[in-house]
Amino acid sequence: MAGLDWVQVDVGFPMSLAVVCAARALGMDRRAFLGAMVELQIWAVQALPSGRFEPFAASDGQLADASADEAVWCEAVESAVRWTGAPGAFWNALLRARILVREEDGVRLTLCDRYVQVLEKRSKEAERKRRERANKAAAASGGRPADAPGTSSARRRREKESEKKILSAAAEVPEVEVRAPVGLLAPVPSLPDEDVSADADPIQLALPGTHLVPASLPPDAPVSTSSSSQAAAFFEAFQDERGKAFPGVPREDMPAGWADWHAQALTKVGGDEGRLLEACRGYLRSDWGRSRQPMGTALAFCSPKVWTRYVSPSRPESVEASEPLSVDVSTEAGRRWHECLTWLHDNGKRYALTWLTRACPVDVENGHLMLAVPDRYFLQWVEEHYGQMVEGAAREIGLRGVRWLLPEEDPGRMRGLMPAKG
Repeated sequence: MAGLDWVQVDVGFPMSLAVVCAARALGMDRRAFLGAMVELQIWAVQALPSGRFEPFAASDGQLADASADEAVWCEAVESAVRWTGAPGAFWNALLRARILVREEDGVRLTLCDRYVQVLEKRSKEAERKRRERANKAAAASGGRPADAPGTSSARRRREKESEKKILSAAAEVPEVEVRAPVGLLAPVPSLPDEDVSADADPIQLALPGTHLVPASLPPDAPVSTSSSSQAAAFFEAFQDERGKAFPGVPREDMPAGWADWHAQALTKVGGDEGRLLEACRGYLRSDWGRSRQPMGTALAFCSPKVWTRYVSPSRPESVEASEPLSVDVSTEAGRRWHECLTWLHDNGKRYALTWLTRACPVDVENGHLMLAVPDRYFLQWVEEHYGQMVEGAAREIGLRGVRWLLPEEDPGRMRGLMPAKG
């Protein structure tokens, strides 16, 4: 909107029902949907002066038809957020979540309400100041002009006397040599050569009272052994996965900083390149990776704020990917969970089984498979990365869906089902 160059997001908006509703309707990750909302607000700053989609002016004396113009508004919004799904789906999801509201002959974008209020306040304030200036000008022209500072003879005399007192007082003040307090901001002396042994760990000099930070890695820190050939091989594996996710896309050239990124990333995952490849697959399957243009590029993946979102915290060592279906089928819940895992295994989703087999089937209630998980962090990871996949598998075998249970939600029913920690 004209006159504003910023956007503002309420602190409660990211977890609001409107966001959850629209993101679920679109099958998008909630954080990816929030990014689209920010892009929509940035576009609306200039495109919607009143915060509303107004019908276009009609010709030949006919009335404006908002229903005929809504297709244009829909295309504009979906282009602003670079929506690549079914045409109209994003617009309809915003209407359902009441982020877009139909009003009379137009549609209002509720995200613009605050900006419209700010502009209206600015406009009223500007009008008030304009009236005040006009009133002052009218009052001054109707009679004798008001005295300006320093125009009367008495005021000029007082100002001259004040200036003389200030000058005389300044002349009587002796010059004082300004010295810095002893010990304040004193330079830090360098360490003498004889106090530093050849095998000592290098340290960073610091001001007195602060910590000395080791410049070298701690003895137990994992050290990356990545080489240029290993980084190049991982890049080729990334391109293979990208080709499977997006058939027909051309292979990329390896970015200039790929080898450095690979070495640092390998250190962060403890040298487990399998976790990096798993993160790569998660990125290529995500709505964020698919919505970029070009889709799923290596340059976007190796950004620190991107790849770390898809790397697992640790690879479960208690479950082998080669034996993904070791589930107790003595109960109905166990049999149904075994069917879900078998469907995922047979449909090329083996990468998810390493995590999913750690969930324990508890019961089947109202057509939903109840699955117990070790802790809240595990639940967050599985729901974000594999939640929709498991829901789809459950429906494929005739269930209505799945429900995840934490140990504290029903300790009696789950006692003895979850493996002991440690």
